[in-house]
Amino acid sequence: MSKISPARKPGLVEASSWLFAMTMGANIFTYIFHSLAGRVLGPAEYGAMVSMLAVITVIFIPGQAIQAVIAREVALYESKQKYSQVVSLGVIVFKHVFILGFAIFVVLSLASVHIANFFQIDSNWPVIAVGLVFMVVLLLPVIRGILQGLQKFGLLGLNLLADSGLRLVAGLILFMLGARVTGGILAGGIGGLLAGLVVIFPLGWLWKYRTTIAEDFNIKGMYQYGIPVVATFGAFTALYTLDVILVKHYFDPIIAGYYSAAALVGKAFLFLPYAITQVLFPKVSAGHSQNEDTGDLLNKSMLLTGGALLLGIITVWLLAPFVILTLFGKEFLNHDTLWLVRWFGIAISPLALVFVIMQYHLARKNVKFAILLLIDIPLFLAGMILYHPGIMQILALLGCNHVLLLLCSILFTWRKRND
Repeated sequence: MSKISPARKPGLVEASSWLFAMTMGANIFTYIFHSLAGRVLGPAEYGAMVSMLAVITVIFIPGQAIQAVIAREVALYESKQKYSQVVSLGVIVFKHVFILGFAIFVVLSLASVHIANFFQIDSNWPVIAVGLVFMVVLLLPVIRGILQGLQKFGLLGLNLLADSGLRLVAGLILFMLGARVTGGILAGGIGGLLAGLVVIFPLGWLWKYRTTIAEDFNIKGMYQYGIPVVATFGAFTALYTLDVILVKHYFDPIIAGYYSAAALVGKAFLFLPYAITQVLFPKVSAGHSQNEDTGDLLNKSMLLTGGALLLGIITVWLLAPFVILTLFGKEFLNHDTLWLVRWFGIAISPLALVFVIMQYHLARKNVKFAILLLIDIPLFLAGMILYHPGIMQILALLGCNHVLLLLCSILFTWRKRND
């Protein structure tokens, strides 16, 4: 087979800007969906839906790890033009994650009554819906990992945009049919399935390279790397979802609904570094494999992320009433929600910077970074369980924890780069 001339790879700023625009479009669709859900369901049922979506986020941890592992492997294969390996990797992981998704569906279905009781939800159907969604959305990280590793950032952005847009359409239809909380959850699975099909066809050129698995295809090594990656993403995910879950458990459903709305606005700050890290990860992986200095990539990524976060904080602080009214309506506009929205972005911004550092270390296969996150989880969890007199106190605890974690992450990185 003749050697293929590699296409020009876009630089960090160029690719990040393009992917950022697509991601922001996807976020707009997401917020329209939540605005629709908040108005249709009201605070109590909306809080129930968001708590179930938080469960999806937590269980989706293997999916995040799958994307990171695949992206790294594909980036290495692509740098050597081993496209047959890319296809083999995709086929094998597709089979494995489908089995994992089905197992999660069975477990959630069997435990649905108990989970519904924990979240103070009258029906177990939303829990079963979570399991059904998982059988679909767990396949998306395989596709996205391949796109990320190949540095096909345009298709990756298109997949994200289609996912959110089609979810909105599906949610609108299901809400009109009367499928309230369950419909809001199922919309995510429908959107994810259709979004996957949107980008599958442009990847069809890879199929001509399909062969039997080559001798140097190290599936065992990939899984050995994947285990600590799961732990890393699991710990990070817990840091931005535990508050919503525990607030739903400890506080009145109406108050929990207000907090969920504010958390949705605040956690948009975690979307800001997403586009940057999607570009950073494969570039650092490929560069590190060739013994290149990748420190400048991290520095640029941190500066870009910091600037975006600062702009976001100023915007939300000034426009908080407008944001709440636009997204959720007058029913959600009150003193507590207003100040929660304003302070949430500040409290969670340090965690967004930690995410950039985390992706940098994972791309370099430095999985020891997970230790920092794993140590922080029980401390953070204990603090919220032992001290939750009010919603603002929960948010203050959140912010203090994330600032300390960022400082520790910077120190960890500085020591690693000077070893």
